[in-house]
Amino acid sequence: MSERQCHSYEFGPFFVDVDKRLLWRDGHPLPLPPKVFETLLALLDNRDHVLTKDELLTQVWGDTNVEEGGLARNVSLLRKALGERPDDHQYIVTIPARGYRFVAKVREVARGVPPELPSRPDGAGVPHDANTLPAPDVAARERTGAGRWLLVGAMIVLVLGGGLYRMHVSRADTNLPAITSLAVLPLSNLSGDSAQDYFADGMTEALIGNLARIRALRVVSRTSVMRFRDTRRTLPEIGHALDVDAVIVGSVQRTDQRVRISVQLVHASTDTHLWAREYEGDTSDVLKLQGEVARAVAEEIRVHVTAEERARMTSAIAVPPAAHQEYLVGRYHLWRYDEDSLTRAIAHFERATQIDPTYAAAYAGLSHAWWARGVYGPAGPKAMEAPSRAAAEKALALDASLAEAHVVQADIKRLYDWDWTGSEDSIRRAIALDPSDAHAHYTYALLLCQLGRFHEAIAHIESAVRLDPLAPAIQMNFARILYRAHRYDEAVHRLNLALELEPGIAAVQTLLGDIHTQTGLYAKALDAYRRSGLEARGIPWRLARLHALQGRHEEARQLLARLSPARPTNPSVAAAAYAALGDKDTAFRLLFTMERGDTFNYVKVDPPLESLHSDPRWGELLRKMNLAQGEGPP
Repeated sequence: MSERQCHSYEFGPFFVDVDKRLLWRDGHPLPLPPKVFETLLALLDNRDHVLTKDELLTQVWGDTNVEEGGLARNVSLLRKALGERPDDHQYIVTIPARGYRFVAKVREVARGVPPELPSRPDGAGVPHDANTLPAPDVAARERTGAGRWLLVGAMIVLVLGGGLYRMHVSRADTNLPAITSLAVLPLSNLSGDSAQDYFADGMTEALIGNLARIRALRVVSRTSVMRFRDTRRTLPEIGHALDVDAVIVGSVQRTDQRVRISVQLVHASTDTHLWAREYEGDTSDVLKLQGEVARAVAEEIRVHVTAEERARMTSAIAVPPAAHQEYLVGRYHLWRYDEDSLTRAIAHFERATQIDPTYAAAYAGLSHAWWARGVYGPAGPKAMEAPSRAAAEKALALDASLAEAHVVQADIKRLYDWDWTGSEDSIRRAIALDPSDAHAHYTYALLLCQLGRFHEAIAHIESAVRLDPLAPAIQMNFARILYRAHRYDEAVHRLNLALELEPGIAAVQTLLGDIHTQTGLYAKALDAYRRSGLEARGIPWRLARLHALQGRHEEARQLLARLSPARPTNPSVAAAAYAALGDKDTAFRLLFTMERGDTFNYVKVDPPLESLHSDPRWGELLRKMNLAQGEGPP
């Protein structure tokens, strides 16, 4: 026992007698299992800082090998003993991916029993199950002084064997509302090797993907949850930020040819631990383990799962471990969305397909990487069309249930083919397969916007926000849709949200300038364009339009004359400048030069082009682009 543990402690209505290993409340003892009492002492002794899970395991169990699930069980039992309400953890706070902290005010006192306690209170010395704790009744929870206690109605069952750990906590005890939304926080890498981070991230994404297939469950996307890697925020704070009922926290450890997955299901707003489980198997069983975890979570939260969804979660194809490793490294690089990372992702996905030519998911990742490199890289979309299209087709030929490949196909059809109907068919199929795919809803929203179907577009971009609330790109494109729907104030609000998530996005200032130009706030528009960079792509054409709308036609013409006489990168932006000058002939000439694969085609709904709508050439232009049907601007 440490020097500090020679004292006893008081906090709230509780007294901790360290010598006698007893917890008292209002004159009544609360017998705790030994390890639960040790857990309480460790938290009290280290109350001035976060106690990591490893530190807590060492202090309570020493050199004994105990899994994280055992620790979570002890903390859950301790919280029950302290009578913490589901909506108020006033004593113990979970710090995701790190550990726990005791947050109540504590006073150290001389050792001994609390004053004015009976020498042998009712219930003292009553035997108790090591896994069962007394729980306060409602009156005690409200601190009426009644001091009466009831036994916990549910038993916590612990099964250890064959490398599998299971722990269930009765949901009836917690009286919590139904869980219809959750987030999988980044799984911790416990291998001790940061080079294995890709493996933990891959497992996180896979678990998200498996759960996202359940239509009755809303699962937050990877982009938002990854913002909480190594966070100091509490689970209730994270749950509020992501607007979810529950979160999954856990870890992954890979050693040699074995992998261990530990997961806990926690009620988000109350930090109540509902369930924990651990799995261990060969690396060749990783895909099967992922499916088992997802199935177990779905069963625990009692969400409705269709037979088809259950079959997809539990079916696992055989993939060579080497191919799967290349695939995971590819996905690790994919989400960075810069030229170097996308090039690396492509190389790893290609190696995965070389090792296993039937690995459909690797082809889907490859199609996504080629597509993203075309959109975000310097070469432009046209250079990436062929490899992106081929990889998506190969992926779907091998496995038509891959939503990711359907999303890429939808993008290919709307950018390269101007096949709006085919694009919509593909994206609707993707959403049917993966209802929680934020990227699919986001893509569908952009397609619907291009077609002028704003009501539907806004509904799907709102779905994307709910699924990925902390993604600045989604907020940014929400603003673009609202701008094209003439909902300018709402568009500005979304731009401000994007800036809160990622300050300094130049594209935000560009769109803000467009909105101010459209609403006649020309001085504000100029300020916004300056913040974007006056020489940035597309800005000189916008400045020319701004001058023209202000009646400064000569300045506008001089600026246009200085611009390259060659065909501009985005002909529609240049056409808008000439339209503002009343030069419709040049505006239409530029618009008719637009080719498939040049850029995303929002010609039908761009506010700066509305002055051209009454010209007979407008209908001809829309027919050329297969856009003659459907709704237009409001």
